[in-house]
Amino acid sequence: MHTDDSKSQHWLRRFWHSRYRNWVFAGALALSAAYLTAVLSNDQNRQAAALIFAQPELDALPVVPANMRWGFAIDEFHLFEDQLRSGDVLGELLMKQGIAYPVVAQLVENAKGVFQITSMRMGKQLYFLSDKQGDTPRHMIYEPSPYQYVVFHLEAPYQVELVKRDVTTKIQAASGVLETNFWQALTDNGLNDELADGMIDVLAASVDFYHQKVGDRFKVVYEQHYVEGQPVGTGKILAAEYEREGKQFYAINFEKEGEKTDYYDFEGRPARKAFLKAPVKFSRISSRYSMSRFHPVLKYSRPHFGTDYAAPHGTPILAVAEGVVVEAGRRGGNGNFVKLRHGNAIETQYLHMSGFARGIRSGTHVAQGQTIGYVGSTGLATGPHVCFRFWRNGRQVDFLRQNLPQPDPITGPVLAEFKLVRDSMIQMLRTVQYRTREEIFRNNADLQQKEHLNP
Repeated sequence: MHTDDSKSQHWLRRFWHSRYRNWVFAGALALSAAYLTAVLSNDQNRQAAALIFAQPELDALPVVPANMRWGFAIDEFHLFEDQLRSGDVLGELLMKQGIAYPVVAQLVENAKGVFQITSMRMGKQLYFLSDKQGDTPRHMIYEPSPYQYVVFHLEAPYQVELVKRDVTTKIQAASGVLETNFWQALTDNGLNDELADGMIDVLAASVDFYHQKVGDRFKVVYEQHYVEGQPVGTGKILAAEYEREGKQFYAINFEKEGEKTDYYDFEGRPARKAFLKAPVKFSRISSRYSMSRFHPVLKYSRPHFGTDYAAPHGTPILAVAEGVVVEAGRRGGNGNFVKLRHGNAIETQYLHMSGFARGIRSGTHVAQGQTIGYVGSTGLATGPHVCFRFWRNGRQVDFLRQNLPQPDPITGPVLAEFKLVRDSMIQMLRTVQYRTREEIFRNNADLQQKEHLNP
């Protein structure tokens, strides 16, 4: 759990004089002790407990009364909500609630340096708290993410507070068996897309996810974030294993001081290679590099010096390697495009974008895997895709046939340190059992029956 001082002070101001304070503190101590005892009593969880409690701030868990929300005793207010819709202006929404324009202007001014009001997204809820009589609201709350919320105090001095929620981090492990595809295996095990993206990121250099095979299996050890007892997102992947036809591929988290690479394979080679296999995730190759290809728009054959990856409109396009933006603009049949330089010998180009990612302009440094734009069909294109082009020593070549340079493996004393971490992570992976879809569904049915018999 990561405790934020401003959040703690905010919470204490609201509760110090409330009738809940005695049992809040007593409950916190009791729950903290019970949690530590339960974790350490399980042999399989000792490593996870060591990882969690190694951080000095993770020595207690907060207990929040059931009727508390955003630091307010909800029972004392009338709560109602509205949704941000396309074309909505925050000021107009507030004025509809009876908030005068000068107050709106003061709130906007007070929000500067605290929260960027223009970042509020369509579809998000706005929560209003008024007196029991349901008059003009006294507070408005917006939640940009599960990890934080913003309180707009609609009474003088019209303060705007950004409050970070307390986050509890637990180490969890999961597995899956591909009986149809990778995504189905994740869904069967209750795993989310965020974890899937992380696994693909750290294993993509070793595992060809474009050619999944029934019978492939995976295991993963990862951080799960909780807010007020509810899972809100995954954190760092600590270890991942993918097995195909009896061969295991590993990605182990190991951070070296002063190094950017943080995942390594079983032998200590960087799991993230110098270049990604493709500029988009889980797309398909719709056209390859060719000296004579029939152009679907121009209707005649000509060389195609790129590899086309078909993907839905708006799919993020990723930089295949660390580099610098040489050009970002629009030209002829290329449509919207970005060109990157990677060292002295290699350049890459990404064509037909629907738009550019924020901050992408000439001279911008980008990291491997960073979103630089979005799939579109601008220029000479019949459908949404990215045409990916690759230059080596000033000459366009077939990216899929290149023997690209790879980073050096760990050596010396650091390798011994890595092996200790690797072996402990693999031991944790071995405690996780593989389960088929039938076993998962049968287990879930058994749990539901027990809950029905013992409500």
